[in-house]
Amino acid sequence: METLRWKCSCLHSSLARSLLLWARKRSFILLVCGGILLLHFWVGFPRRIFKRIYLDDRIFGGDDGSAEESYDATQRLLDRKEDLLRKCSEMEEKLEDRREDTIFRSMLKSKLLYNAEYKLMVCVVAKAGASTWRRHMLSLLGLDDQDMLHAKKYAKLIEANQMLTHREMQDVMLNPHTTWVMNTRHPLERLVSTYRDKFEDGNDPEEERLIEYVRWAKREVNSSITFQEFLHAVVLDNEWNGRTGMYYHLRPSSTICSPCTLSYDYIIRAKTFSDDLNCIASKLQLGGIDPALRVNNKSAGSRSATYREYYNGIPPELLRGIFFIYEEDFFLFGFDLPPFLLVALREW
Repeated sequence: METLRWKCSCLHSSLARSLLLWARKRSFILLVCGGILLLHFWVGFPRRIFKRIYLDDRIFGGDDGSAEESYDATQRLLDRKEDLLRKCSEMEEKLEDRREDTIFRSMLKSKLLYNAEYKLMVCVVAKAGASTWRRHMLSLLGLDDQDMLHAKKYAKLIEANQMLTHREMQDVMLNPHTTWVMNTRHPLERLVSTYRDKFEDGNDPEEERLIEYVRWAKREVNSSITFQEFLHAVVLDNEWNGRTGMYYHLRPSSTICSPCTLSYDYIIRAKTFSDDLNCIASKLQLGGIDPALRVNNKSAGSRSATYREYYNGIPPELLRGIFFIYEEDFFLFGFDLPPFLLVALREW
């Protein structure tokens, strides 16, 4: 009997210790998880403030950003510059603890093309006229059409981070005669352009990063994906890698060109690319540039008018996820919010 009591006592003691250990372990896990959530909330708080103010101003205020720009290219470019400066100032006021890169660090990470003769620095955004700008920058060097077939070979002649040392980049940065230009495009149209180029018609992507997109959407590499599945992959890319770590063709323009750090003289939009470039080329007397030339221009005519059709039937939640990735682009560059996006945002 005593032996039985001793065994029960040991069993009870062992069970109590196990329960106590389990409770302590669970409390520790809950404490750690709570700390992570609190840190996430604290770090993400500025972005939520920005979203809320941005939504109030543009979504519920009745301004969809579709105001028509000036027909005069000079005035249009000036308006864009002043508007960008004002928006950057607003962001600094709303997000006082927002950490900004230094000018030099921003130059190093931006996709910059440079021409020393004209002191021209251009930040190029993929799927927004980047190939055209490369062609023009090579033309300024006197390279002919045959040379253009091997443009990658001449990257070191036009890419700032390859042709300039750190000291030279600092000199260019401080030179008041340097002209700064950046190109950008409506985020929703960029997404459609990338999808058409990389996935439409059952194209099998060769780039490893694009293969990941297919896997995220289908789990099968040799399988085409719908536009909706593509958008899901875009959101997943942002969740896993952050906006600055997304596939280059899809990164927001604001993460590529640092528009609130680098002092841009001209902001070119894909929609008015030729007119904008013609104005800039005239002011800077850029010889050898044909402003009417567009490389890989598949957005002209009816295709450009139908890009919004790709968003028919896209769930509101997914549209909101896409919007918040490119929110700063919409805000800083004043892109319009299409009706289907406004409806999704007003439901949020």
